Amino acid sequence: MQTNEPELVTIRQFGDISEALMAEGCLQANGIECFLADLNIARVDWPLSRGIRLQVSPEDAAEAIALLDEGPLEEPVD
Repeated sequence: MQTNEPELVTIRQFGDISEALMAEGCLQANGIECFLADLNIARVDWPLSRGIRLQVSPEDAAEAIALLDEGPLEEPVD
């Protein structure tokens, strides 16, 4: 049986919830839909989790990786 749900690919895995949420926010701010797999289990019982996986559609993977690889932009200091 085939489902209509899109296939997702994991582009990053995080060992820290705050880093995962920051990466998710970065992608969403740039118009890329993403999903944090395993976030709920990480919040409830970290030792049982294998980390948090950031997933996107295969079509968005290259752009998402490039955005995350850029790193944070630094604000100019006056």
